[in-house]
Amino acid sequence: MKIITAICLIVGLVSAKPTIEEINLSNIFKTRKGTIVIYDSEKDRYFIHNTNRSKMRFTPFSTFKIPNSIIAIETGIIENTETEFQWDSASYPYEAWWPEQWLGKHTMRSAIKFSVVPFYREIASRVGKERMQAFVDKFDYGNRDISSGEDNFWLNGSLSISAMEQVAFLRKFYENKLGVSSEAIAAVKDILVQEETERYRLSAKTGGGTGFDKANSDKALGWYVGYVEKGKNLYYFAMNIEGGSFNDILSPRKEITVEAFKYLKIIN
Repeated sequence: MKIITAICLIVGLVSAKPTIEEINLSNIFKTRKGTIVIYDSEKDRYFIHNTNRSKMRFTPFSTFKIPNSIIAIETGIIENTETEFQWDSASYPYEAWWPEQWLGKHTMRSAIKFSVVPFYREIASRVGKERMQAFVDKFDYGNRDISSGEDNFWLNGSLSISAMEQVAFLRKFYENKLGVSSEAIAAVKDILVQEETERYRLSAKTGGGTGFDKANSDKALGWYVGYVEKGKNLYYFAMNIEGGSFNDILSPRKEITVEAFKYLKIIN
């Protein structure tokens, strides 16, 4: 009897699947096309607005700076998050549209804060296509396709990922299951922290840009991905929205996410 009970328990553990709850956040998203996936690790439960879209892959834009940062530390291209690093200005010359915050030298901490594209393109270039492919495969990141160029494949290139896959990646990242050093994981966790209160800590990365829709080059896609640490619990999240222009997605990325957190009483 004890053996049968033990077998039943093991089978139950193996076959157990997380609960998936569809939530309607149309009053928050309003007319915007988008999705959000929130995973409650304590209850093993997903909350999803727009399930179909949550499985659709899109260019990751600057959310790829999370794995790119891990790879930079792991390979030693960046010694640590406070090391000053200057990209090759011949390969990545100044462009008129660059924000002022991008100019000059950066550390990884400031580069991820201001989402400095040339900083991370230089990193990817130094990693090289072969090593980058190996890491993307190891991380099981989206469609794993970096064929469109070694220093821009995540910017409307060949790489794409869904909101569900973003959450899966973040879970492996936080739990140190990516097959990299704990030092690299800890360093990147530290620079992702955006907000810390007595009740919770929010760590996240934005992403966004235009051109993802070949039929409308002005149309923009915005991402906001990360996790909330609240007591002993963790809530992982990934959201994306579309807008008529880049400005249309800048603020709503985080605003919609925060409203979803409030709806689910994750933060209040």
